[in-house]
Amino acid sequence: MRRDVRSILGYAAAFFAATAAAIFWTRYSGGLALFWPGTAIAATLFLSLPYRLWAMPAVIVLVLSTIATAVFGFGPGPAIPLAFVNIGEAALTAFLLRKVRPQGDYITSGSGFSALIAFAGLAAPIAMSLPGGFIAWHAVGGTWLSHAGAWIVGHGLGAMLVMPLVLLLAADTKTDGTTDKSFSPFTKRSAEFVAVMALIAAISAATIFQTSYPLLFLPIVPVVLASYRFGRMGAAVGVLVVTVAAAISLAIDVGHFAALNLTIAGKALFLQFYLAVLLLIALPLAIALDQRERLVNDIVQREALQRLISDHSDDALLHLDRNGLIRFASPASKELSGLDDLDGKPISAFFGAFDREVIDEALSDARTAPGTTRIIERSVTRGHATLWLEAKIRSVYSAGAVGSFVVTIRDVTARKLDELQATREARTDALTGLPNRRAFLDVLEDQLAHAHEAPFALALIDLDHFKRVNDTYGHDTGDVVLKKIAGLMREHTTRRCFFARLGGEEFGMIVMRDAVKDAPEICEHLRQAIADKRIADQDGRAFSVTASIGVARIAETCSPSMAMNSADGPLYAAKAAGRNMVRLAQREGHWTNTDSTASLTRPERQELGVAAR
Repeated sequence: MRRDVRSILGYAAAFFAATAAAIFWTRYSGGLALFWPGTAIAATLFLSLPYRLWAMPAVIVLVLSTIATAVFGFGPGPAIPLAFVNIGEAALTAFLLRKVRPQGDYITSGSGFSALIAFAGLAAPIAMSLPGGFIAWHAVGGTWLSHAGAWIVGHGLGAMLVMPLVLLLAADTKTDGTTDKSFSPFTKRSAEFVAVMALIAAISAATIFQTSYPLLFLPIVPVVLASYRFGRMGAAVGVLVVTVAAAISLAIDVGHFAALNLTIAGKALFLQFYLAVLLLIALPLAIALDQRERLVNDIVQREALQRLISDHSDDALLHLDRNGLIRFASPASKELSGLDDLDGKPISAFFGAFDREVIDEALSDARTAPGTTRIIERSVTRGHATLWLEAKIRSVYSAGAVGSFVVTIRDVTARKLDELQATREARTDALTGLPNRRAFLDVLEDQLAHAHEAPFALALIDLDHFKRVNDTYGHDTGDVVLKKIAGLMREHTTRRCFFARLGGEEFGMIVMRDAVKDAPEICEHLRQAIADKRIADQDGRAFSVTASIGVARIAETCSPSMAMNSADGPLYAAKAAGRNMVRLAQREGHWTNTDSTASLTRPERQELGVAAR
C-alpha cells in the first residue's frame, strides 16, 4: 500500500508539472492548450491500479487539475468543471484500453498501438469535447464548435505524444519496485542517447526557427535514428524534443510555424498535424523494430536450446524435406544408424531394406494427417546385436501444404526386452518353466482357425495318482516331479510339437502339420519316458510316476472347449482302463478308440466312477 501511495504521488507531481507547463506555454490564442499531456499521465496512473483504488488518485488529480487551470489558465471559475471533464477523459481512456486490450500491449504491438490511437487519441477526446468545448466557450467566448475541435486535437495529440513515454517509464519500474533494465536506454549507451537527443534538438531548432528553406522534413531523420537505436523510448523522447522546439517557436513567434499565413489557431492546428504525422512515423517504426528484435532474440534462444537438446540427446532428431529425405540429423543419428553421413538419405537408412514399405506408409499417413504423430517400431541388426528402434514421424504444415517432416528415433531395446520378458512371464508357468494355460489356449485358437485346412492333434496328459505322491513324499517332492516331467516334455518339444502345463498335474500337447500322423507314437514315447524316469525324494528314496494320455485329431473349426473335450474323452478312457496308457479319440475314422466311455460326458463318467485319477 505504501508503494502504491508513492507511485500515486509521483504521477500526481508529473501531472501537475506537465499540465501547468502546457497551459502556460501553449495557450496561444487564450483558449485551450496546444496539446494536453494530463490525460496521458492520469490514464496511465489509472491503468496501473485496480478499479477499487481509483478514487484516491482521482481526487488528487482533480484538485491538481483545478489548481493548474485556475492559476495558469481560465481562472478559478471554469477550473473545477474542466477538472471533472479532464479526469473523466482519463478514466474513460483507461477503461476502454483495459477493456479492449487487457494484455496491456499498447506500445509493444501494432494492434496495441492502434488501440492506443483509437481510444486515447480519438474516442475519449471526442467524447469529452462536448462538455469541454462548452466550458471553454463559456469562459472565453468564440464558437462552441471551434473549442470542441481544439479539444479533440489538443487532447488527442497530447495523449498520443505523452502516453507512450509515460507507459515506457511506468514499465521501467516493476511491481516490486526494482528497475527493469530492458526498457531503459540510460542503463547502457547513455552518452549515445544524450547525443542523439541533442542532435534531434539541434536539427529541430535549425529547421523550425528559420524560414528561408522548407526543411520541416529534416527532424524526421534523427527521430528515425533514435527509433532505430533506442526503440520506443527513443521515438517517444525524440518526438517530444521536436514538440518542445516547435512549441517554443510558435510561442515566441519565430520560425516556420509562426510565419504561416494563418490565424494563431490555424498555426496551432498545423503544428499539431505536423507532430501527429511525425509521431505516427516514429513510434510504429520503433514498435516494429522492437518486435523484430524480440522475434530474432527468441529465434536465437530457441535455436540455441534446440542445438543444446540436439547435441546432448540420446535420440536421433531429424528434419526431412517434403520428399522424406534427411536435411538435418543430430549427432546421435550416427550411432543409431551406423552411418557417418545421412544428408539426403531416407529415414529407412536407420532400418532394414524390408522395412522401407512400412516407413513409406507411415510418411504417407503423416502427410495426409498433419498434426498427428505416426509411431513405428522395428528391429534392426547392428553388428552382432539386435536393436529395437522407435520412430515418431510428424508432418509440418506450411503455406497450405506439408513442407517437411520432423522425426525422432530412439533405441527402445531395453523397454522392448522388458515387454517381451513381461509377456513371456505372463505366458509361462512359474514352477516348470513350460508355457502356461493361457499360452496353450492362444496356440490352440490359432490352430483351430485353420483346422479345416491343416488338421492337428491335441493331447491331454495327466499324471496318475499324483495326490499319493504329495501325501507320501511331500509337496516339495511333488514340485520336483512336475519339474522333471516338464524337462522330459522340453526334450520332446520341436517346431511341430508344443507342450504346456494346464494346471496341477495336467499338461497339454499340440502336434502340428505333417507330424499329426505321428502323434500317437509321440505320446507313447512320452508316456514310456515318464514311466522310466526315476525320481528321488529328499531322503533319497527313488520312485517313478506314470501318466495317462488322451489324444484327439482336430480337423474342423470348433471352440477351444470342444477341442479340449475331444481329448478329454480318451484321457478318461485311459484312466478307466487302468492308467499308464495312451488312448485315441475316434475322429472321422482316422483313429479308433476301443474304450466305450470315450463318448460319455464328464458327469456321466463321474457317475460310472471312471473319472478317478
